[in-house]
Amino acid sequence: MNTSSPKGDTKRPILELVVNASQGEVWRAVSTAEALREWFGYDYDDRHGGRPERPAAGLDDEVRAFVEDSTLFPPGRIVFDDDTELTLTADGPRTIVRLVVPEVADATWEELYEGVAEGWRFYLEQLRFWLEAAPEGARRTVYLAGEATGPEVIALVGPGTPWYEASVVTRDGWLVSVGADPNAVEPAQVNVIVSTYGLDDTAFAAVREGWATRWRTAVKNPEVITVERTTS
Repeated sequence: MNTSSPKGDTKRPILELVVNASQGEVWRAVSTAEALREWFGYDYDDRHGGRPERPAAGLDDEVRAFVEDSTLFPPGRIVFDDDTELTLTADGPRTIVRLVVPEVADATWEELYEGVAEGWRFYLEQLRFWLEAAPEGARRTVYLAGEATGPEVIALVGPGTPWYEASVVTRDGWLVSVGADPNAVEPAQVNVIVSTYGLDDTAFAAVREGWATRWRTAVKNPEVITVERTTS
């Protein structure tokens, strides 16, 4: 973890959302490994890491790097090693969270940062769920990827309570984050993160197998990623 004084650079926010939690609560959630583990990313280990989309050896290593390789300016700014920033602005009892990126010459913002913004949108929706819905117990995830149309993914996710822009909450209270254009009729790369909380090994195995079975029978080139985390 590094700390120093902020400097002024030309940067642009590419993602913004409001969290119904105080700046102090959000700061703890984004700056401590213990809290990050409950909302950031998804579970994977060295079997799935070492790729461009998952360069770390696993989520625990990614969370550790998130904190140790960043410069923290409590309670409102984190600067990552690629000069991307996460800023937190108090708005009464709420907090405005923004992802800010550096200006780049000879390139459009969309070319460089569309994928970055999409990934962070997933994660910040998970942050907002953890702080606002306050689910009990440790988080365990199922990550699903493959090729499908938007309507196929929506049908697979099934009914639930909409959670802001692109997520739903299931009847069991799990957050399902959907990375797919719901109107896309041509198959494309899609992904889904299912965040569960407070499940023992048996209950989580049932959730994992249910999602995996449906996913593998409905999408092309399916990938299902979970990590065994024995509960006490």
